[in-house]
Amino acid sequence: MSRRLPPLNALRSFAAAADAGSFTKASEVLFVTQGAVSRQVKQLETWLGKPLFLRTPQGIALTDAGRRLATTIDVAFAQIETTADAIKLSSQRQMLKINLPPTFATRWLVPRLAAFRKVYPGIDFSFTTDPAHSVRELKNADAAVVFSDREWPHCEIRRLCLEQHVLVASPTLWTDDLPPRLEDCTLLHILDGDVRIPVWERWCQAHGITHVDTRAGLAFSTLDQVINATVNATGVAIVDKAMVQPELQSGTLRRLNRLTSEGPYGYWFVTLTQDAEKRACVQLFHDWISD
Repeated sequence: MSRRLPPLNALRSFAAAADAGSFTKASEVLFVTQGAVSRQVKQLETWLGKPLFLRTPQGIALTDAGRRLATTIDVAFAQIETTADAIKLSSQRQMLKINLPPTFATRWLVPRLAAFRKVYPGIDFSFTTDPAHSVRELKNADAAVVFSDREWPHCEIRRLCLEQHVLVASPTLWTDDLPPRLEDCTLLHILDGDVRIPVWERWCQAHGITHVDTRAGLAFSTLDQVINATVNATGVAIVDKAMVQPELQSGTLRRLNRLTSEGPYGYWFVTLTQDAEKRACVQLFHDWISD
């Protein structure tokens, strides 16, 4: 059945202008020029045979016809949005298998996961934290976040971010509001498998620190363990600022100084699945954690 409907682009431009009260602001919302919005509105007015806006030196205002049309468009667009959401919710659910570093999973992902699920309720996840140093070790995953100091070869990989290192300790180690001296503290280290990551060596080299024995201290298998040990005043640690933001805000951890250093380790996103529908969902997940 044929319908005599106004041009859709003209309706979109009119709705944006009516909502913003300005052709210029509407053009910013629609990512087009102000002239394009004005022409689309003029086309709609010609199609209807009635003016929709009063144009004055102070701006624009809706006419009676414009107000009637704006109300109708709001209702129609709301109905379309509701129907589209219902279609999305009724579509076949997707299960994504994602492998993540343990600390990234517990400290970065989990606190934000509810927000993602609210927007994309049709995407389910199976998360694992198995150690992985190559694509071969991720053969059962649809995607992964990997902790590395370099791009992996022979795979679809994108860097998310580099670590931003800060020096932290429990505030109980302060004396008269003075931070503890590094040479008097236990240094806390992070392991990559059986090998200690040389975070302390790089930090001291970057900041010209020569009086600290970086060979001494305690080593843990995950950054999360290092952070927990630091909170409990076991020693001092160099950690990724993003992973201790809650502790810094609550005051359970405190920075010893304002020094920072970047990388070379960071988090990388690897897309593994070749299934078209899963790849679309993986892209949504990547875009979300990239923000």
